[in-house]
Amino acid sequence: MASFVYNIPAAARSPIKASKGNSTVYQGGGYLFYCDNPETIRPTDLADAGKYLNQATVNGAGQVYLWHENGTTGNITHCLLIYNPNSHSITVSSSNYGKTNGNGLSDTQAWANYFSGYSTSIQIGPYGWGSLFSQNVSPGHNVGIVARTNITNSSTGTATTAVFYDLAYVSNSSGATAFSDSDGTGRQRGVGSAFYLTMNLDTIAPTTTDGIAYGMASGNSDDIFGTSDLVWVSGQNPGYILGNYGIQHSITMRIRNDFSQARNFYIYFGTNIIYTPPAAAFPVVNMSGYTNQASWITGGRYVDLIQTGDISPGGTATISFFMVIAAISSSPWFIGARPV
Repeated sequence: MASFVYNIPAAARSPIKASKGNSTVYQGGGYLFYCDNPETIRPTDLADAGKYLNQATVNGAGQVYLWHENGTTGNITHCLLIYNPNSHSITVSSSNYGKTNGNGLSDTQAWANYFSGYSTSIQIGPYGWGSLFSQNVSPGHNVGIVARTNITNSSTGTATTAVFYDLAYVSNSSGATAFSDSDGTGRQRGVGSAFYLTMNLDTIAPTTTDGIAYGMASGNSDDIFGTSDLVWVSGQNPGYILGNYGIQHSITMRIRNDFSQARNFYIYFGTNIIYTPPAAAFPVVNMSGYTNQASWITGGRYVDLIQTGDISPGGTATISFFMVIAAISSSPWFIGARPV
């Protein structure tokens, strides 16, 4: 039976790159309200200066993923601002969410909180305003939100619409009337049509300590799915989300034991990107209601987070888990297995 392994140091590996084979990927889950542009919030990007970071009308169930850095010289407030354009009251609920707020932090803990089932909700009257996930952010701090969201008619419980705003401000939260300027780096903001990827990976039979690994989330030659595993964002800064930030992956791996004796296998995670400044991976995995994570796994090194348990000679173990690629991680991303 599969279980987590802990505190195994990351190690340099050169995995055999698995081909796609019979692997499949499906996109679903609902909308993705996404904003990573501008990544650094400037004074001119604040609601006090008449700007919002992102804005879109969304309907029913989906996901919010926002990621920024406070590049101003003072404290700001960051939140998801919500407008109800309907003649009826709406309820905006979040069954799973996590927030990031710290100097140099990735959002691994936010994802862990998300998987733990942190929840909240707000009711907003007709043509009214409300906000969720508000937090005060110091200069230089990374700030982020990952949240499963659902918008319903408060009376009937049916899906309905709301207007979401990614907003930062000092004292005037109501002054925004236009998009902030892009930071011009190719990062995305807008709305995607999916946030939940179901991946069924073909069987691998690793026999070396470097193992065999699948590449994904890059859209380049290392990505076994090409661009089929990338969510396209339409809006102010359209494009594929390279790195799959904000995306929840439901992954099934099949590992065959080609040894003549029973063997245990470790499932590992990392990136093969090596450059200056160093690339890094921040894997977060959830399995059977529990979460395991690791931080600052530098490029070319891989961390073991799951073990299959003993597999009989010639036998195949099927392992299912959730995985997310936390902010600051570099892609392509590799998920592999190696015999112990």
